[in-house]
Amino acid sequence: MKSSDNLTEIRSVQQYLYCPHRWGLMETDCSWAENAFVCKGNLAHENVDSGKCLTARNAIIERSVKVYNDDWGLFGVIDCLELRRSPSGCWIEKYGERFDLTIVEYKVRAPKTEDFRREDGMQLLAQKICADGIFKTNCQTFFYYADTRKRVKVEFRKDDYAFLKWTLDEMNALRESAEIPPIKDGQYCGGCSLKDICMPKRGKSRNAKAAKHAVYHSSGSIPEP
Repeated sequence: MKSSDNLTEIRSVQQYLYCPHRWGLMETDCSWAENAFVCKGNLAHENVDSGKCLTARNAIIERSVKVYNDDWGLFGVIDCLELRRSPSGCWIEKYGERFDLTIVEYKVRAPKTEDFRREDGMQLLAQKICADGIFKTNCQTFFYYADTRKRVKVEFRKDDYAFLKWTLDEMNALRESAEIPPIKDGQYCGGCSLKDICMPKRGKSRNAKAAKHAVYHSSGSIPEP
């Protein structure tokens, strides 16, 4: 089992890949703020966060399922885990039957130009790694977008696993050194709830603020996602 200092919450993978600087403010400075986008996300997750179990679409639906994987140093919560009876599925002690498992991650808005965002995909992969390890199976994975009310199936490749491993190593190194990464070039900050903390209207400019923090230089090449 890994040290608690090297454990990574699944949702923070998405936060890091979206904006390492924002992740650093939350992880190191313990900064947090909410805006309309955060509130919309909370509302979209109200049902799945309730933890209630129900039956729909010929499946038992478990919500807010807590998972972990010691080898990867991951822990967190799966929004929705669907269990469909199958003689070749994994054994679930709670029900005394075998099931095929499907992970469904809820998102507020669908991307405009792609099936899913890379940072969201790595969050979903982290959930799959944990569930596959716990239940000794191979879960299917989907996104559900509240604005379009559609599901998108996601299939992962070996290089996706390699990229997630590299990302976790980067996060652990930054956490251990207590460094806050600089703001990425081209980062879109319009909808960020930490915009006023990261870039206050008065005081130093965005670039000057970013320059205050130590710049993290990665060793080795970044595997392509």
